[in-house]
Amino acid sequence: MWTYRNESASKSTDQNPHFTFSTNPSAHPSSKSSPSENAFPPSFHSPVTAVGKASPSQRTIRPKKRFGTFVLGASLYLTGILLGAVWRPAIKGWLWEYAQYYVNLQITRHLEHQLSQIFCAQFLALLTQLILTALAGFCVFGIALLPALILLKGIGVGFFTACLYLEYGLAKGAGMALLLFFFPQLLGLFLMLSQSVAAWRLSRELLAVCIHNRGTRPLIESKRVLSRLLLCCCAALLPCILSCICSVLFAGLFPA
Repeated sequence: MWTYRNESASKSTDQNPHFTFSTNPSAHPSSKSSPSENAFPPSFHSPVTAVGKASPSQRTIRPKKRFGTFVLGASLYLTGILLGAVWRPAIKGWLWEYAQYYVNLQITRHLEHQLSQIFCAQFLALLTQLILTALAGFCVFGIALLPALILLKGIGVGFFTACLYLEYGLAKGAGMALLLFFFPQLLGLFLMLSQSVAAWRLSRELLAVCIHNRGTRPLIESKRVLSRLLLCCCAALLPCILSCICSVLFAGLFPA
């Protein structure tokens, strides 16, 4: 009988690898233990997961929100282009004279291949727009200022294009607008919209802190705006270089 009991005990220890022998004579199955230990043995404890990881649904929502913000900014830009193309100031006013001077200056730079002046003017204009966009993000009214900045940029582009058509005709003006200015402006618009997305999120967090006192990430969003500004300022060299390349390649197609 002793051999049979020993064999059953050995079998039970083989089947349960967590079974241990206690050398303490006071240890007994009837000893007191907490209900949680009896209900959930150590072998059944779930592993500790890191806090703060986004679920797959949250990871898919954030790109959708960014894409929606890009679409909204592009819509405002197109609306500004239409408004700038339709709006015409007084023919003998100072604004019209300045517009003609600016258009002739830009075309002269491209036709004469003044690459250094083209590069510097393009870079300073884009750098100013990016800095203004980032500063608007540090203001609680940035959620209204940022759409206004994008709309004003579109109005300026539309007004410049309309003046180009009126000065050089429809066919020549359309060719200049497409080959000399369209692609650098498109790349600059992408950089400005990218900066505007980060700035708008920071402005929204600051507004939530001021009104509801429940903003959770203003510090994180401010660091993101500054890092995005540094990245966009470095990337602003690309549309400037592209503008110089377009001047070298296509300016010869439009004789003075």
